Amino acid sequence: MVDFDLFDAATRDASDAALQSVRDTGCPVVWTEKNGGHWIVSNYELVAAAFRDWERFSSERIHPEQNAIAFNNSKLPPCLPEESDPPRWHGYRRALAVILSPQASERLRGRARFWTEHYLDQVVAQGECDFVHDLTCPVPAAVTLEWLGYPRQDWQMFSDAFHGVSAYPAGSPEHRKASEAYGPVLTRIAEELRDRIASPRDDALTAIAHHEVDGERLPEDIAQSITFLTTVGGIDTTTSLTGAALLHLAQHPADRQRLIDEPGLLPMATEEFLRFYPPARAHKRIVAADTEFAGVEMKRGEAVLLSEVAAGRDDAEFPDADQFVIDRNPNRHVSFGVGIHRCPGSHLARIVFSETITAVLARMPDYEIALDRVEEYPDWAMVGGWSRIPATFTPSAPTPSAPPPSAPTSGTPTAGAS
Repeated sequence: MVDFDLFDAATRDASDAALQSVRDTGCPVVWTEKNGGHWIVSNYELVAAAFRDWERFSSERIHPEQNAIAFNNSKLPPCLPEESDPPRWHGYRRALAVILSPQASERLRGRARFWTEHYLDQVVAQGECDFVHDLTCPVPAAVTLEWLGYPRQDWQMFSDAFHGVSAYPAGSPEHRKASEAYGPVLTRIAEELRDRIASPRDDALTAIAHHEVDGERLPEDIAQSITFLTTVGGIDTTTSLTGAALLHLAQHPADRQRLIDEPGLLPMATEEFLRFYPPARAHKRIVAADTEFAGVEMKRGEAVLLSEVAAGRDDAEFPDADQFVIDRNPNRHVSFGVGIHRCPGSHLARIVFSETITAVLARMPDYEIALDRVEEYPDWAMVGGWSRIPATFTPSAPTPSAPPPSAPTSGTPTAGAS
C-alpha cells in the first residue's frame, strides 16, 4: 500500500520523483487508495508483460462514461482502436495499419520536411521564437491534418483544442476555450467523414470512412472514434517529445554537438529521447477477470496504472537508467507501448521528430533557451509537455519553400483499399 496520487505532481520533476518513490518500495506492483483505488505496475518487465496481456488487462470500457485507458479525460468519446480488445479490435486496427505502415509513413517525410522548413522560415530572421507555438506544435499538426485531409481553415481550431486542454490549467480562459472547441471539432470530424462517403478523395479520411470489416463499412460512430484518436494522437504527443529534446540539447551542449557532428546518430538518439522523456507517461488498464499477477491477487474491474516513465528508469533493463545516454543500444523502451495496442502512428512520429530536430540543428545551431521563462504543462499525470519554450539564436535568411499542394500527396489508399 502506498500513498500515491497520480494528480498531485504538477511538474515533471515532481511526477518523476513520485514514481521513483513507488519504485523505491522494492515492490513492482503496489496499491493506492487515491483516485478510486488502483494498482501501480512500475518495473520494465511487468509493464511490458501487462501491455501485451490484453486478455487480463483490458482496454475495453466497462462503463460507457469511464475511460478505460486514462485516469482523466473521462468525458472523451471512446478512443478506438485503443479502447477495444479482440475480436473487434482486429477490424478497427486494420483501418490504420495500411495508412500508417512504415512505408506509408516514409512517403510523408517530404511533407514533414516541407512544414518544418515552412514554419522555421517564419521566424529565422527574427532571431527569437517560442519553439512550442512557432514550431513544435504547428509542424505535427500540419503534417497530421494535411495527411488526413482536413481543409486548411480547420487546422488552427484542431491544433488549439488538442494542445490547449493539456497546455493550460483547468479553469483558465485558455483551457476553457480549448475545451469548448471539442464540440466543433467532433462536428467537423463527422462532417468530413460524411463528405468522404459521398466524394472519396486520396486522403486518410477517405480510407477510414470507407474501411470495411467483414464486408460492411464501418458504422459512422466507429469511424468517427478512430478518426478522433488518430487526429489527437498525431498532434500533441510529437509536440511534447520535440520540446523535450530541444530543451535537453540546450542544457547538454555535448549531446547537441554530437548530433551536429554525427547526424547519423539521430535515429539512436531518438529512441533515447523517447525512453527518457516519454510523451505518454502512463496508461490505464482494467482487470478483465480475477487473476494473480506477480504474486498479487487482482479483482475484476480494478484499475491498473502502467507507467512508461517508471519502466524506462528500470536499471535491470537500462544500465544507468537515470542517465541520458545519447547512443544507448539496445534500447527496448515501451514509450510507444508494446503488444496489440502499440501506437500505430509511431513511424510517422519518429519521422516528424527527426525532420524537426535536423532542421533546427542546421538552421539554429546556436539556439539558447530562456530556462527561467519555460512553462510546463500544469498536469504531468498521463501526458507531459511544455506550454512555452522561448528561444534566441543568430538570425538568418528564410529559404522560400514551394507552396503546399492543394491536397496531400501521401500515397494514402483511396476508398476500397481497406
